[in-house]
Amino acid sequence: MAEDILLPARDNPDNELSVADHSLFEPQIIAGLCRKWLIYNDISPRSREKYTQWLKAFAQWSRGQGITEPVREDIIRYRDELSRNKQPSTVNNYIRAVKSFYRYLEAAGIRPDITRGIRCLKLEAGFRKGYLNEQQCADVIETQKLEPAQEESDAARERRILTSARNQALLILIMTTGMRTIEVRRADYGDIQIQGDSRILYVQGKGKNEKGQYVKIPDETWKALRSYLALRGPLSPRDPLFASISNRDAGQRLTTRSISRICKNALIEADLNSSRLTAHSLRHTNATLALKNGASVEQVQQVLRHADINTTMIYVHDIDRERNAAEDLVARAIFDELPEPTEKQA
Repeated sequence: MAEDILLPARDNPDNELSVADHSLFEPQIIAGLCRKWLIYNDISPRSREKYTQWLKAFAQWSRGQGITEPVREDIIRYRDELSRNKQPSTVNNYIRAVKSFYRYLEAAGIRPDITRGIRCLKLEAGFRKGYLNEQQCADVIETQKLEPAQEESDAARERRILTSARNQALLILIMTTGMRTIEVRRADYGDIQIQGDSRILYVQGKGKNEKGQYVKIPDETWKALRSYLALRGPLSPRDPLFASISNRDAGQRLTTRSISRICKNALIEADLNSSRLTAHSLRHTNATLALKNGASVEQVQQVLRHADINTTMIYVHDIDRERNAAEDLVARAIFDELPEPTEKQA
């Protein structure tokens, strides 16, 4: 028997709306089902916003198409339409959410799982973000150098100095430690500790509930961090490592969106504007430069905190592919055989 989802409804004498009598994707119905689905799948509070976004996108699409009860062909058409203007990995997030939702509906006896057997888009092996070389890293950091300004108030200058120091420290930290944006966001001032001869930063990794792992803070990185922290004045251990400077939420923890925007803007200012270069590219930069400069795969796995070393091995394969000179050898073989142009041909 179908599970009843009862929600307020003005036209219902008992002020209740049952899913058995209405389309799944009426706004009130989908809101109630979405909450139950998230609880059923034990989705963490931090991830619920994204899962809700992905599911509601399908609900809005269905209503826009005049679909009250989707069938298998509708899901496939939705996937194909998404693929026209979204990256395959993004499309798969949306489709996995829909598939998970229908598995819940079947388990709850509400609707059969019409998504069974529908495939996500096939992704090529390897990373979909690029990385920077050493000079490009220096160029990105240089974009945060404080430039002289024309007339400005003392308050405006102080804010500009603080912004420059913060952004520079943030960029250097991600480049040298390979931290994810979510890890940077979660970092507190008190997470910086001394261990032996090293200064370390405890991190709460993706999908983790505690700060059980750490990254080492190189001396150059600590110099940038220390300069930024000194400008902020006295801090308590629970204060965010990187804080907003905006008037609206000054002192509050930076969001992952703000961190990504700081990184992307710096890349653009360094003339590195590409869809394949983002904040996450700085993490890839850390791994790639480490391997190119003699680090072992095991060392890089430890820094990036990969559970599976095969994930780290993708970096090795990418470097090997980059160094593969087959195309150059073929080009040389062809063009070395071409006759030199005569004066008349020139």
